[in-house]
Amino acid sequence: MPQPDAETQSLLALLASDLTDAAIARAQGWSERTTQRRVHQLMGRLGASSRLQARLTATRRGWL
Repeated sequence: MPQPDAETQSLLALLASDLTDAAIARAQGWSERTTQRRVHQLMGRLGASSRLQARLTATRRGWL
């Protein structure tokens, strides 16, 4: 699987910091709903059912 783009890598780094959706939204300049949607899409891309599983999978793939 190809490496994620810079925006996705930034989202992964923020998720790995255990930030809330609201905090991620502020950091990225997105709405909270956009953040929720992007986190959900990323979890689907990683085949993860939780944020922790997404973080572990991303780490294994060398994305973090």
